Amino acid sequence: MAKQESSAECAACDAECCRYITVEIDTPTRKIDAEEIRWFLAHENTRVYIDDDDGTWNLQVLTRCRRLDKNNRCTIYENRYQICGDYDPETCDASDAEAMDTTFETTEAFDAYWARKQRRKKKSGKGKKGSGKKKRRTK
Repeated sequence: MAKQESSAECAACDAECCRYITVEIDTPTRKIDAEEIRWFLAHENTRVYIDDDDGTWNLQVLTRCRRLDKNNRCTIYENRYQICGDYDPETCDASDAEAMDTTFETTEAFDAYWARKQRRKKKSGKGKKGSGKKKRRTK
């Protein structure tokens, strides 16, 4: 087994960062985008969240890394993946309780958010094509 040299934060952790993968997704602006998010959320062990620091939307799949041993230590630490080596313990999920302020774990939660967003959009007049009035043809 590779020797694991890590920060104090990592030594006290239960490998939180090794229990999911996150992929940035497009910000939903259309009904088809919302349907895609609903589809993601229909699957087990998934959530979608908006990163409050930068406003990005992310799909998170909760799945344990195969490289962890029974004590949640990395078995390939010395040759770990670049993304793992680039990870900054200062931004660790275990120490950042507000990492995901807007999180959707069910389609129902997302649907409520989407409905509110659409009502606000309608009230502000955004998303409308034209004024809704038909122009009269003049001869």
